[in-house]
Amino acid sequence: MNVRYFDECKWNDVADGLIFEFVDDSGQKLAEVALRNAESKLWKFEVFVPEQYQLDGTHPAGAVYTCAAAKRVAETILLNTIVVRS
Repeated sequence: MNVRYFDECKWNDVADGLIFEFVDDSGQKLAEVALRNAESKLWKFEVFVPEQYQLDGTHPAGAVYTCAAAKRVAETILLNTIVVRS
């Protein structure tokens, strides 16, 4: 597994503010945040981690109330698994 540094990763808006992807410097998608329900303002996050960090073969995922919260949860999961703060 190669080391990924947090300051080399970034959030990309891929669907006019409805879907965001967190990618490393090589362009590999590490996480995705998407609007799940506009009426309830629920945002879904999914973090793409190696198998050793998965539970029963599934990636960590969930829904929260705001986009900022979804991004923060995804970043926290990544910082505690495959991304290193420099």
